[in-house]
Amino acid sequence: MLRLLEKLPKLIRLFLCAGLVSVIAGAITAGTITVQWRGALLQAASSPVVSPAVLSDASPQVSTESDPNWQPVPSQRADRGNIKVVWLQGTPYEMGYQHGRLLHDEIASMGREIINGLDIASRGLGLARLARRRTSPTVAEECQGLAAATADLGMTADSCMALAFGDVFQEFFTTTLPGLLFNDGCAQFAAAGTATADGRLYHGGTLDNDQRPIDYWIKNSTVFVRQPNDGIPHVFIGVPGMLWPNSGLNDAGISIALDTAHPENVRDLNLDQGGSNVQLMAEILRSAHSFEDAVKIFASHPRMRANLIMVTDGNAKRAGVFELLGNTFALRELDQNGIVYMTNHFVSPELQGRDRQPQEPSSLIRYKRFAQLLEPDGASSRYGEIDPEVMIEIMRDRTNPDTFEESPLSVYDDDASPGGNGSLRQVTFDPERRLFWIAAGEPPVPENPFVCFSLDELLNRSNPVRCPSAVID
Repeated sequence: MLRLLEKLPKLIRLFLCAGLVSVIAGAITAGTITVQWRGALLQAASSPVVSPAVLSDASPQVSTESDPNWQPVPSQRADRGNIKVVWLQGTPYEMGYQHGRLLHDEIASMGREIINGLDIASRGLGLARLARRRTSPTVAEECQGLAAATADLGMTADSCMALAFGDVFQEFFTTTLPGLLFNDGCAQFAAAGTATADGRLYHGGTLDNDQRPIDYWIKNSTVFVRQPNDGIPHVFIGVPGMLWPNSGLNDAGISIALDTAHPENVRDLNLDQGGSNVQLMAEILRSAHSFEDAVKIFASHPRMRANLIMVTDGNAKRAGVFELLGNTFALRELDQNGIVYMTNHFVSPELQGRDRQPQEPSSLIRYKRFAQLLEPDGASSRYGEIDPEVMIEIMRDRTNPDTFEESPLSVYDDDASPGGNGSLRQVTFDPERRLFWIAAGEPPVPENPFVCFSLDELLNRSNPVRCPSAVID
């Protein structure tokens, strides 16, 4: 059993953005998790079950006034180059089953030993029990569907629930194990108004991993076109086996993406009633018609971990960084110049210093490079020029802001630049037109073509907004 538990981290780290787990089960059995965190986990696992209303107060429906005859696209798969694309439709159970069926072989590629180890840990360590206590019943239903489609692989509903709550388990099992961690590395930025060439709002980001790529991510970037019976059609951008997005876009023009952050003090997390941030991201994509809807969701849901999440509203031309702790958050919106950006540390006056100290040098230096690229008076400013092509140029930038030297493409992780920090995937959004571009595949990922997707076309809308070109090279 110990051998299987030690395999668990290889799977967990596939599903988390930066600051990834290296050993979870091994840390528990070796006693390297502090008493403070062990007590916090036990306290959380024994606390009352969260009401189902916590994550689903309503059943929002997408407006069909402009397309009254629209019908969901049947479940299917149609890959675009190295990017997998699957359509899911119906109840949570049905969508989970379709996910498992359409991506069965990719989930199988995790390996039987890892999948079995995940099941043992989810039951034996109580991970699934805690996840169910703090998760919407719809997530549990979707896990049941996925498990039914992958039962021959050994995947269980418990395994799926542990992964569905994976961001919380990352917080519990890694923040006290600095010698065993990957460094945090994701980054996001948004620009609108006078900052862009056409006044539109654009949102870009990079999903990074320290030091070396993870094969499962490199081989399995996936667009999930989700059409729930009781929500807004939307896309998750992620990998097979997870029921939440690293980033995404919905039919109301809301985009979202995450960067990892950690608290300085465990008391800044809500262990009594808190839930998962990535599940809140999924809820925003399912139910938010506006930026204000996203604000309300964050304001009404306590959290068991810290994070940085960017949300944009293309129609209202609003964007903001939510710096999240357990019961509070700070919001940094587009400034007077129409820009906002984040790496992996808190910047707001309200929360500065309440994230882990000292702050990671890589996060600070990448933030400095964003300032040089985005601010009107920046040393390498692209202010006023920004469009999808320039967004991609910024994400490909490999310049150290202190030396102004570019890291060679042969360096996977330079710890210093947006494009050189170990990217596993990059995405840019035009949320108003519901377009997005993805770079995926073999490193260096930012140098790969950015494949364009139109959400209108993915949903088979009448009179769709189409991609101006298939790719941006």
